[in-house]
Amino acid sequence: MDINKLRKISNDLYHFIFFFSRKIFHSEEIMKQFPLPPSHVKLIIYLKHHGPSYITEAAAHLIISKPNMTPIVDNLLADELIQRYTDANDRRKTLISLTDKAQVFLEEQENKIKEVLAEKISSFSEEDLEALSMHIEGITRIMAKIE
Repeated sequence: MDINKLRKISNDLYHFIFFFSRKIFHSEEIMKQFPLPPSHVKLIIYLKHHGPSYITEAAAHLIISKPNMTPIVDNLLADELIQRYTDANDRRKTLISLTDKAQVFLEEQENKIKEVLAEKISSFSEEDLEALSMHIEGITRIMAKIE
């Protein structure tokens, strides 16, 4: 593919991400929907997408220091949103995973976020909603190919 075309698409995608973020998906607004601190939410979402993980691995991915990760894990354990257990292959390592309560919590929060998003697009015409739906499906299908 032509390098100039790749650069243009990359530039357009870059601007789209920030436009989308500013117009539709304000992270601060979304985080307000959660009754937990952002660091706790980030860990829960990380575990949802990555499955059971070592605490150190999750901390590194989320750029949270080990000393800061300890109270996050402790709080989520106390709230019964995660569980902690020893790796059967290496008893020195500790894994964490989501509980069923966390799955229900995430589903409730996702529904609230979807309601906010639905409200934002509720004034669109039927034609705009159809176009938006079609383009989102296409972009999602294409973006799923990114490794």
